[in-house]
Amino acid sequence: MLIALVSGLFTMLYSSDEEPEPQTTYIKEISQARRQLFEGQLVHTNTGSLKLVAGAEPRSFRAEILGGWRPTRAGEAQAPVSTGAQIGVKLHCSGAGVRCLPLSSERQSVLSEEDRATWVWDVSARHAGKVSIALTVTAYFRDSDTVLLEKPPMTPRVDVAAPPGDGGWFSWIKDAWQWVAGAITGLGGLAVSVTAIVTAIVMVVRRRLPGADTEEADAAERVRGAGPRTRSAREGRPRVGRPRTRPTAARDLPSRRRGDAQREPRE
Repeated sequence: MLIALVSGLFTMLYSSDEEPEPQTTYIKEISQARRQLFEGQLVHTNTGSLKLVAGAEPRSFRAEILGGWRPTRAGEAQAPVSTGAQIGVKLHCSGAGVRCLPLSSERQSVLSEEDRATWVWDVSARHAGKVSIALTVTAYFRDSDTVLLEKPPMTPRVDVAAPPGDGGWFSWIKDAWQWVAGAITGLGGLAVSVTAIVTAIVMVVRRRLPGADTEEADAAERVRGAGPRTRSAREGRPRVGRPRTRPTAARDLPSRRRGDAQREPRE
């Protein structure tokens, strides 16, 4: 029995030396994964080139992580970053009603120098002012949530410009038109009523034009002329005035005869 007890104790001590504790294994795996990381390149949109305008269309913010290096283009900024693992990139926006809408997966793999991954966001703001945009890059252990290395976030301040004509008459007209358009769309049949009202107004204006009265008078005259013609009161009334006289030659004939009679005795 003593021999069996000593043998069991020896077996237990030997097995503990052969199989390390889980915590020790985990530490070794994390350390090995960190040693496998290598330096890559982070290329992202320069926040100064966003030119955000309150209430305008969203602007695109792009980030790319490469295992190698490439020249940057206009409107881009770059920084070194650790790669060789599964990489997660987040864009945090705050202030002035700013919103960053992700359009790609948060985590992607960059395992070799030939790999590259791209992230895109739509950035928009509702109000003018200053906003903060923070870009965070994190390397994860395999497909777990264990962080191998995280790059300190870059938090530049960005100015959001006010929309053109903000608070002026143009903005008031634009808001009024949007309200009218929404009301017409919502009520449906109101568009037909508005068309009828506009048509009636056009007809009234045309009737009040100077040429309209003349056209109506001509039309009335043509209607009157189409019926039987009646003799006016002036045409039926006898003419009153001096009696008709004879022609001048007939009136002067006796005078000529008297003149001839007076000239004959003198001869």
